[in-house]
Amino acid sequence: MEPSAPLLPVKLDFSIVLDLLDIPIHIIDSNGLLRYYNPAWGEFMRITAEVEVLGRHINDVLRQAAVGFFFSIEETEIGQSVTHFDQKMFNSVAIETLEHGKSVSMFTYSTKQNKLIVTSSPIYEDGKITYAITSVTDITEFSDTRDRLEDAVQKNKLISDELKLYRTQYSTSSIVGCSKAINDLRDMVGYVASTNATVLITGESGVGKEVLTNEIYNQSKRNNKPFIKVNCASIPEHLLESELFGYEKGAFTGASKAGKMGLIELANTGTLLLDEIGELPKALQPKLLRVLQEREIMRLGGTEGIPVDIRLIAATNQNLEEMVQQGLFRNDLYYRLSIIPIKIPPLRDRKEDIPVLAQHFLDKFNAKHGKMKRLTQGALSIMGEYDWPGNIRELENLLERLVIIGEERYITTTQIERILYTSERVHPAIDESSLTLKEMVDQFERSVLKNALESCGTTYKAAERLGTSQATVVRKAHAYGLKWK
Repeated sequence: MEPSAPLLPVKLDFSIVLDLLDIPIHIIDSNGLLRYYNPAWGEFMRITAEVEVLGRHINDVLRQAAVGFFFSIEETEIGQSVTHFDQKMFNSVAIETLEHGKSVSMFTYSTKQNKLIVTSSPIYEDGKITYAITSVTDITEFSDTRDRLEDAVQKNKLISDELKLYRTQYSTSSIVGCSKAINDLRDMVGYVASTNATVLITGESGVGKEVLTNEIYNQSKRNNKPFIKVNCASIPEHLLESELFGYEKGAFTGASKAGKMGLIELANTGTLLLDEIGELPKALQPKLLRVLQEREIMRLGGTEGIPVDIRLIAATNQNLEEMVQQGLFRNDLYYRLSIIPIKIPPLRDRKEDIPVLAQHFLDKFNAKHGKMKRLTQGALSIMGEYDWPGNIRELENLLERLVIIGEERYITTTQIERILYTSERVHPAIDESSLTLKEMVDQFERSVLKNALESCGTTYKAAERLGTSQATVVRKAHAYGLKWK
């Protein structure tokens, strides 16, 4: 319905513009009387031509139109936002604007259940409110879109959480490889990390037993607790007991007057790695068994047990089952250690991991040494044909050497063959004509030991590489007059 006559002052006569808008708009004066409405508002309010509403109080118009309930959800003014949910029955938002002297917004539903926002703002003249202009916006489509967006956000959060878990277990995993064996290892780590079960990790030297141990620790609930690593082969036998279990003051000649906590005790509430567990002297095995069974230790010279809460991980490159049969390792300790046995296969049995590992180490050493070396396809092929007796450690050693040596950008088959297949490296030349069997064996052993010390750098790493104890490496190196870093 068209207004019969404009009832606005000339300076506020913008009805021509408002009439063209699709947004329902109406204006009331300071007394609450309806002074203007555009065609869109008349249609929205279902006002017919027979009904005269101009000049009537807005609340009477709303009651007559039977619009329904209005729910105030927000009042706004400059620099302020207030939210409330007072129910207003047949009460104009514009009246609240007149009463409060500020813009007011309300949320309601139309008779068709469309979602509406009704907003009214005051118009001032000489510091006094003279009019309030009100608009109605249908936000149904926007609200439905928002609901769909919120659903999508929620679903995305669920997917994100799943991806975060996946990245924790795989993408950020220090276990590198793509073979089924490696994927199975990752799965196994996920299963056992959240438990406190004792784990026995076996595999040849250089396959990555310590890497797997670190991964279990990092994914465990104890990853913010102590992580004590002990190599049973690197500590002299006569010191190992006091190092592991500690001692009370005056326990032996030269003992500290204050006593000393052992490494097992230091690992309390955390994780203890016993590497090269096969080197643990037979005399100490019952004491370790007591720790696993009773969850307590007895210091040297002590009379009372000390409770300990540890998660034990043991690792070895030896066959403990054979050692049990030979009487070198206690069977009851073996069964206590191997609650969760994990065997890491040698690199020669999972050669599909070689390209991934090679690229991993190449990136690592390029960054370390400021190089930009690349591997040719031929180089990868040669590496895939090699059996890697030193496993991943040998591959890592090779890649660092190749990154450091030479300025060529591409690592070629020739460079790799020169290192991997030299006669000195694989089978050192021996003049058999003038040597006894023992002399030939000694010469071969010296050459193997020399190569291991040169490539590994330390007696500890050389011992791991050769599958023997550090004490043996040190003793034989002295005997052969070999030097190391």
